[in-house]
Amino acid sequence: MSDWSDEETDDPLYADDRNFYKVELWTKDEQRVLRMLYAGNNLDKARTILANYIRIRPRARITIRQRTRVLDQWPRQVGCGNNA
Repeated sequence: MSDWSDEETDDPLYADDRNFYKVELWTKDEQRVLRMLYAGNNLDKARTILANYIRIRPRARITIRQRTRVLDQWPRQVGCGNNA
């Protein structure tokens, strides 16, 4: 058992202050975030949310970020997160 608990928020500024992982849905032109789908300290949960959303909306533009660092994104691009 672990004393570590999952923490989540719906406040993007608080998420940045706590260095949380954020799953974000972006506009088609990738200029702004339409909606934050998840913000919390559980990277596995963030990846699961990303994968599930891709199955539902395969044409969506989604990222997993930690502050300004992009850890993963859809559609995949060379040099991002897991593909580097």
